[in-house]
Amino acid sequence: MKPTVRNIAERANVSIASVSLVLNNKPSRITEATRQKIIEAAKELGYNFEEKKKNEELSIENVCNNFEKKSIIGVIRPRYYNEFLDACQKGIDEYCQIYGYRTVTCTVNDTTEQTLDRIRFLTDIKVSGLIVVPSMDMNIEDNNEKLGWALKNSGIPFLLLDQAVDRVYCDFITADNKSGGYMATEYLIHSGHDKIGMIVGAREVYTCRKRIEGYKEALAFHNISIKEEYIFYGQYKRQTGYEGMKYLNSLGVHAVFAYDDEIALGVYQYAQEQGLTIGEDISIVGFNDLYVTTVLSPPLTTIEQPGELMGKKACETIINRITGKDKNPIRNTYFAPALIERKSVKIYNNCLLYTSPSPRDRG
Repeated sequence: MKPTVRNIAERANVSIASVSLVLNNKPSRITEATRQKIIEAAKELGYNFEEKKKNEELSIENVCNNFEKKSIIGVIRPRYYNEFLDACQKGIDEYCQIYGYRTVTCTVNDTTEQTLDRIRFLTDIKVSGLIVVPSMDMNIEDNNEKLGWALKNSGIPFLLLDQAVDRVYCDFITADNKSGGYMATEYLIHSGHDKIGMIVGAREVYTCRKRIEGYKEALAFHNISIKEEYIFYGQYKRQTGYEGMKYLNSLGVHAVFAYDDEIALGVYQYAQEQGLTIGEDISIVGFNDLYVTTVLSPPLTTIEQPGELMGKKACETIINRITGKDKNPIRNTYFAPALIERKSVKIYNNCLLYTSPSPRDRG
């Protein structure tokens, strides 16, 4: 007998809602450890993942068969919840709707193998173009070559969104991450800080490399020594922010540029546990302008990426490739980020750049 969601929840000692999210591959904040615990419990009870996957793919294919094949654009993006990627998706969907295209979006675990599997699937159902948000491990080992081969052999137009991948040559849409890194670091410098650290994820990731380049360039321009020991590498998780701030605090570094807002949340957690005040004892700038940053105490100064505009541009670019309207060489499009000034940085002087508030702050 097929196990129920309740059976699996009891076996894994988690909520029914958590089991439902995992089994249906829905975006959530469920930890990887809990996800694996649920999957193992489901397998032990005889849950057939392969049958579910087949049924899902048949369902998608049946939907696609009701469309004109020429009107479908495939989108592949990581499964984890991300407001920025959701904004990109919104831009893609809205632009497609205006110009008579439909989207089939496949979410994947943050691994190359699942991305390659979805490229094959979308190619098999004959979508006309592909927009791919690469997984975080694409530039590790030979994963980039695998991706490049799969996309090239798909025989259809494709582009990369957000993350570039080494040795994959195609149209590319992203924010100017180097400029964003520079902007965040310079804001801390103009606030009177000269001992500035950075907390990041894996250095192989394109956006990570570019934000580090911006951080270093700002320090160099203002004649501040670049110290590699002030850069803490970890994962793209809140725990990295916590551990990174603990490490930097031991070095006497109290001004920090966090790779993204999720990592910044870990810095807030560390400060709270240590009885330190953000904006006084610790100054921090994040990246992405997630909604939660507006309700933190104090609200987080951060860098905003125009996700919706990037999604629309990605859709416009791929449609122009599909229709043959654009036959020019590869295009790299960079969108300007914006500094959103709030209250997470201690200001020692008044030499600050003027910054406009984000739309959500303007109300």
